Order: sequence, then C-alpha cells, then structure tokens
Amino acid sequence: MKRDRSENSVENTTDPKHSKIENDDPLIPFMKDFEDIQKDIEQLDIKCAHEQMNIQKQYDEKKKPLFEKRDEIIQKVPGFWANTLRKHPALSDIVPEDIDILNHLVKLDLKDNMDNNGSYKITFTFNEKAKEYMEPLTLVKHVTFDNNQEKVVECTRIKWKDGKNPIAAVSNNRSDLDNEMPKWSLFEWFTTDELQDKPDVGELIRREIWHNPLSYYLGLEDFDDFDEDFDEEFDDEEEDEDDDDEEEDDDEDDEEKDEDDDKDEEDEEDDAKDEDNDD
Repeated sequence: MKRDRSENSVENTTDPKHSKIENDDPLIPFMKDFEDIQKDIEQLDIKCAHEQMNIQKQYDEKKKPLFEKRDEIIQKVPGFWANTLRKHPALSDIVPEDIDILNHLVKLDLKDNMDNNGSYKITFTFNEKAKEYMEPLTLVKHVTFDNNQEKVVECTRIKWKDGKNPIAAVSNNRSDLDNEMPKWSLFEWFTTDELQDKPDVGELIRREIWHNPLSYYLGLEDFDDFDEDFDEEFDDEEEDEDDDDEEEDDDEDDEEKDEDDDKDEEDEEDDAKDEDNDD
C-alpha cells in the first residue's frame, strides 16, 4: 500500500538536521537519488497491486454463478452455516447462545474486493424464527481500507429481545473464574468499534471460510494446524524454560564446587596446623 509521504520528505531526509543519520554518514551525498529510486519502486508496487486487484475482480465475477449454485444447495441443508462457522478453530470458543441463533442463519453472502484497496461487505440473513432473538433479520457490515486503515462504513445495529442477547451471556461467562478459556460472541463483531483480543470474523470469512465452507462443515479443517502453531509456540517456551533451568543447575553446580574447594582448603589448613602441633 502507498505510504503517507509529505512533499518535503526528501528535503527533510537529505538535511542532516532533520535526519536520524549522523552528519558524516557516507549515505548523505546519495540520499536524494536513493529517495527518488525508492519512490519509483513504490509506484511500481502500487501499479502491481492495482493490476493484481483487477485480475482478482475478473475471476470473482467468473465465480459468481458457482457461488449461486453452491448457495442453492446450502439452502437445503438446515444449520449449514452454524455448523460451518463453529467448526473453524478460531470460532470454536463462541458462547452456546450464539449457536442457537446461528441455527437460523440461512444465507451468508460476501462481496469482496469492492475497490482497489480490497474493501468488502458481509451479509448475514436469518429466517423468521430468529425473530425470537433479534431484529432485523439481515445483518450487514461493510469495511473499507484506506492507507492500510480499516474503516467500518456500514454496520447493522442489532436489537436484541429481552434475555436473548448473547453478548450479555459473554459478560457473565467472563466473570466465571472456573472457565480457563474465555468465551466470546460472534455478534460482537457487528460493531463500528475496533475489536480487541478477538478474532476478526470478517477476515476469517473472506480469507478462509467463504472459499471452501464444505471443508469446515465436514470438519476436515480441524485443529491440527491450529494446535501445531500453538504447540510450536509452547515448545519454544518450554525450551526457554529448560535453558533457564539448565543455567540454574550450572550455577548451583558451580556454587557446590566452590563450596567443596573451600572445604578442601580448610581441611588442608587444619592438617597443616596438626602437623605443626606435633612438631
């Protein structure tokens, strides 16, 4: 993506007073040419990204009839999207109250790459039975990107029925100290606020689930990769702990050796004293 760059950035960079490099740095005489070359590289990167996006859009159009045929099959399978979403490793910790509502999710739609920055819109459509929990029955979230900054330009405000808000269940669950893994609600994603410490549902759908939901529905995309990443991280932590333990053991051995050496010296001194007394 294009970086923010002021008109005076080159002048500021080449001027040692406004630079982080030292006055005698050998790069200073070449800084202007270096910056100009870097600008040209960035412009080519931008052009490349735009051309790639145009190609992506062409293939997105070609996929539309296939997505429509796929959706016709999904409509005939009750609970398809509920089972698909909850089987994604990153969504496995949503509260049970979510599943009750997602069982009425009959259509999930993605409009991706809506501009050259990769903006997207996701629509959840529920059947009439979902009115027991909320209104409206169609939830939309439209996300745009500008200079690598994400902005929510449209997000449906959910009106929950009394006692049916899964986000309230999340709050109760998080206050339960007996739960080792904190739960969260997928519906927390329907907000214009920035989410903290929660999976980005939109990115999961557009990058992974949308392209092959069948693999998640069947459980083929299981926790193996997720667990492997966790195990690798855990193994690294264990190795660090083992290294620390080894260092501690080495230090203890050195201390014991020093103590033994001191004791030997004391014994030698006592022996020498005994010999002197015998004389």
